[in-house]
Amino acid sequence: MRKKDEGFRLRKAWKVWVGKCPSQTYFAPTAGKARVQALSDLSDCGGTYRLIDIRAVRAPHFDVKLPERHPLADDLSAEETHCLLHAYGANDDPVKAGYRSYFSTSRNDPTLCSLTERGLMLPNKIAPTEDDTYFHITMLGVLVASSLVPEYRP
Repeated sequence: MRKKDEGFRLRKAWKVWVGKCPSQTYFAPTAGKARVQALSDLSDCGGTYRLIDIRAVRAPHFDVKLPERHPLADDLSAEETHCLLHAYGANDDPVKAGYRSYFSTSRNDPTLCSLTERGLMLPNKIAPTEDDTYFHITMLGVLVASSLVPEYRP
């Protein structure tokens, strides 16, 4: 069991094998859920595999430590949270979080302007058009967004 005072959330990694195929890494709270993810991926490919054909072993050296919820996150509206996570690339697959750092929208978008006032985003001075701009996530925004990223795919 993880102690509460460690200051992070753990995304557990699993090496998963199907028959004699090379292993792949999956992130899941249990081996069973990692195996089910692999089975789902295989089903998408049209294979005829069974859950008993899939083996999962913990791979702690691939674990990801995520920060605990940042205090500023409690003050964000649902729309602000959505926009911040979108700018951070964490809306669809939490494993991909951090692959992007911007949000393209109207220069006067109230949600992004609010995030700018909080110090979480900055508008780009050079804009694609007069009315639109890129809002870039700040280092504080990265800290807050990474604290909001879920440990696993829903």
